[in-house]
Amino acid sequence: MVPSIILISLSSGLFLFSLAYHSLREFSRSRLESICKQHDNETRLGKILKHDEEATVAIELAQLLLILSYGLRAYVESPDPIGLFLNGCFLVLFGYLLPRTIARVFGEGFIFHTWPLINGVRWLLTPILMVVEAGDTLLHRMAGRAEPGAEGVPAHISEEIRTVIDEGEREGVIESSAGRIIQRLMEIQHDDVTAVMTPRTDMVCIQVDTPLDEVREQLFDAGHSRVPVYRESPDDLVGILYAKDLLQQMGKLESGEVDFPSVLRDPLYVPESTGIESLLERMRGEHVHMAIVLDEYGGVVGLVTMEDILEEIVGDIEDEFDKEHEEEIRQIVPGTVEVDARVHIDDLNEQFEFELPEDEDYETIGGFVFTQMGKIPDRNETFTWQNLRFTVLDVDKRKLLKLRIEVDESLPVSA
Repeated sequence: MVPSIILISLSSGLFLFSLAYHSLREFSRSRLESICKQHDNETRLGKILKHDEEATVAIELAQLLLILSYGLRAYVESPDPIGLFLNGCFLVLFGYLLPRTIARVFGEGFIFHTWPLINGVRWLLTPILMVVEAGDTLLHRMAGRAEPGAEGVPAHISEEIRTVIDEGEREGVIESSAGRIIQRLMEIQHDDVTAVMTPRTDMVCIQVDTPLDEVREQLFDAGHSRVPVYRESPDDLVGILYAKDLLQQMGKLESGEVDFPSVLRDPLYVPESTGIESLLERMRGEHVHMAIVLDEYGGVVGLVTMEDILEEIVGDIEDEFDKEHEEEIRQIVPGTVEVDARVHIDDLNEQFEFELPEDEDYETIGGFVFTQMGKIPDRNETFTWQNLRFTVLDVDKRKLLKLRIEVDESLPVSA
């Protein structure tokens, strides 16, 4: 009789702790919050969210102890293979499959109603939890990784979100386009405006003394709705010309009633270290669509528009006013591509798995080639890196314009 009671107690405890473990691992915060509000006990929600990770580890330890106890008990009572097999089946059914299934349906309610018991187990096992946490911290230090804590949470959460997105795409729950947008939204949190800006060398600007007819022609040819206007150089900006302002004031400008500078709007200046997310919020708050990017000395290094940021998130945006342009990346044959020198290295690596090194000194493939060669190369000049052969297709006096990249399997690849 006593052995049966012990076995039933172990089985029941194992079932409950397994149910608690899976409930803590898979609960929905929104559903748990709803249950807490229904029972007018939102204080418990705060306690659960504060200690759920510690409670999960504690319950897992308790579950492990019960599994060991159950296994030893089963071995003592039924050492024969058939008895061990039956006990193993019982353990899998009532210690894993059934609790996991129930937790996915009723997990939030179970956590709410049994939290005092779960929290009690956490409190009893606090000394062991402290040892586990110390060991975790030591291993992180030995591996040269950031210690778990406040700073490690965002990276952990980001990785979890990416995993969920990947699984959702594989299972068809999340469309691939939506998954890419979510991934990009997460990535831009760590990028500054230099990742999306138009560099100074590619900026379309208008000199303030340009005749009105030429201003109109340049604005039309550029195909932009906003263009910076400068005095002597782009470092000395007068303002931003909006196409709609020019059209509205054209009659007064032609008659001399107003002068050209009075039509311009004040530019928004931001340092190049500004985060994309921060700039987007500022643009929305100040109702502007263009910002001028400055270096630490106050020199203009580029400009960024609202469209640049949105394209970074959702991909290229083209409207009926955009001119047709040559593809920035064009695959000639498998293993050979022609690229604009302004293409970002991470885009090439993602699309073709080139494994080109990324560095804070450059972001584009043109910057990489310039750094590797140490000069502005001549047209048709080539060089190799790993198993890739680079050929300069087009260049001007100041920068690279177009490159060909070929995979050459005969070239050695260093480890």
